[in-house]
Amino acid sequence: MTVEEIFSELSAHMIKGLMVHDQMAHYYCFLNLKGYSKCHQYHYLCENKDYMELNYYYHRHHNKLIKAKPVEDPKIIPSSWYAYFREDVDATTKRNAVKTGIEKWIEWEQDTKKLYEKMYKELFALGEIADAEYLACLIKDVNEELAQAQSLYIKKKSCDFDIGSIMGDQEEKADKYWCKIKEIWR
Repeated sequence: MTVEEIFSELSAHMIKGLMVHDQMAHYYCFLNLKGYSKCHQYHYLCENKDYMELNYYYHRHHNKLIKAKPVEDPKIIPSSWYAYFREDVDATTKRNAVKTGIEKWIEWEQDTKKLYEKMYKELFALGEIADAEYLACLIKDVNEELAQAQSLYIKKKSCDFDIGSIMGDQEEKADKYWCKIKEIWR
């Protein structure tokens, strides 16, 4: 791959990542799980910043625009949900949706980490060390987010995705991520 192709691939993946977090925020908001929703709003904002910085980095160091690639809709929200109201969601559905949502989040972050590591190796092989080092910072960020998602999954799995445990998380997580969101806007 060329440097141009690598950055095009990274850009498209980041755009899809924004779609993933946006849809996850709506997914959890529909389920009335505001803490989990705020978590994905926060990740959306952080990753939007990363996407903008990727573009600026490429502009500054390669003096070109990143060539856009088509991006597929991740379709996180099941199409059947659009027929229902929030109050139609029962505890069992909510419980299963949380399990599925966290699994999708983990899968996305694993795929992202693999792609970034592959692109890092490509850049390194091309002798583009500065570009590879820039990408290394993004790899560390995604690795941390993956650990966070896996930790949440393990915690919820240990209590069999108990609805009381899920609901008990919401206020604390909403407050935590609302504070983090406010920090971004300073």
